[in-house]
Amino acid sequence: MTKKRLNILLTNDDGFNAEGIQALYREIQKIATVSIVAPDRERSAVGHGITMHSPLRVTPVSLETEKHWQVDGTPSDCVKIGVEKLLPNKPDLVLSGINCGPNLGNDVLYSGTVSAAIEGFFCTIPSIAFSLTGFCQLNYTPVVQYIGANLFELWELAKKAILNINFPVVDSYQDFKGVRLTKLGQRLYENVFEERKDPRGRSYYWMGGEPVIFEQDHDSDIAAVEKGYISITPIKSDLTDLVFLKDLSNSFLGKI
Repeated sequence: MTKKRLNILLTNDDGFNAEGIQALYREIQKIATVSIVAPDRERSAVGHGITMHSPLRVTPVSLETEKHWQVDGTPSDCVKIGVEKLLPNKPDLVLSGINCGPNLGNDVLYSGTVSAAIEGFFCTIPSIAFSLTGFCQLNYTPVVQYIGANLFELWELAKKAILNINFPVVDSYQDFKGVRLTKLGQRLYENVFEERKDPRGRSYYWMGGEPVIFEQDHDSDIAAVEKGYISITPIKSDLTDLVFLKDLSNSFLGKI
């Protein structure tokens, strides 16, 4: 059976020229029609912020004669304006990434990469976020090979839930130990604010911090990538605590 040629909106939070998004574009444009709508600079850790109190400026960019766009906004802005204004047709799939660095556990709440995928879901489009869990001079080749080889299957899976996919750092495609379907782990930090002085003697603060190391559940995304597996976590936007709601609903009935 011939597979459909997908129309894909590609975005990220590392910026239009980041190595991860460009590597992914070069791979999937061989098998899909790809339009990049991405921030004009790094927008890491902006979460699901959108631009409301200033105009969005969009700059067309040509890659291999195809038209793409840089946006001076957030990843969520890019998906919204891409779907509602820039693209001639609604895409079949939104891909966000490949992020430089992990988006694991509760870090997904800060992640611009994951938020772009959630925004795609809000637009009723199957959406996937990709992250490579290392930093500096990363080898994206094994990651894009996996995505390219499994794009159609991932699209089918993403019709049922937003997918957050994290890849361990490996030298070659064959070095992945396999794929695990996972839940979100716990990602906690010891945040350190370093106080510095500007040239006029005024204080400012720079946030650092290191993750707190503790044992993860065996079926978590963090445990999977630490053991060399690709982690696929289905996530949803509904933050309602349904168990707590059910437990308390009867006792609060009629109380105002």
